[in-house]
Amino acid sequence: MYKRKRKLINKPLQLKLVGIFTAIGATCALFQVILINTSLLELAQSIPNGGERLLEESRVIVLKNTLWTLGVLVPLMVCVGIAATHRVAGPAYRMTQHLKEIAAGGAVRHCKIRKHDEFSELCDALNAALDQLAPASDRGEEFSEDWTQDSPAAAEEERKDKAA
Repeated sequence: MYKRKRKLINKPLQLKLVGIFTAIGATCALFQVILINTSLLELAQSIPNGGERLLEESRVIVLKNTLWTLGVLVPLMVCVGIAATHRVAGPAYRMTQHLKEIAAGGAVRHCKIRKHDEFSELCDALNAALDQLAPASDRGEEFSEDWTQDSPAAAEEERKDKAA
């Protein structure tokens, strides 16, 4: 089986998707920071003695935990995002290149993607469409120059109408 060496096949698409995933994850993490900070503030205000000290310490604790969370979360999400988009961007890139080759006058042949890639159904549909568009002689069928010739079902229906 073919193994792609490059993880960033379609750099603009993959980086855009990874950026969206990372922004959503970072936003969720920062929302948790706000909730924890609010809870610590309420706790500090409700303590009769030592509330100010808890409030002072909580700022440092929240800042340190936020930096650790984002410092670990962002690179992890980027790596996982690239790995996840690799199975989407690769087939999309392959099918695009395949169609460009055909448009440039290359041979009409089946597009192939890796077994576990996404878009296998789209690749199969593309191949079925290419089979229909390829000249009939390329598929070993009889080729007719008459492009106006009706389909067999339409010819059968016309014959029945004439007989009636």
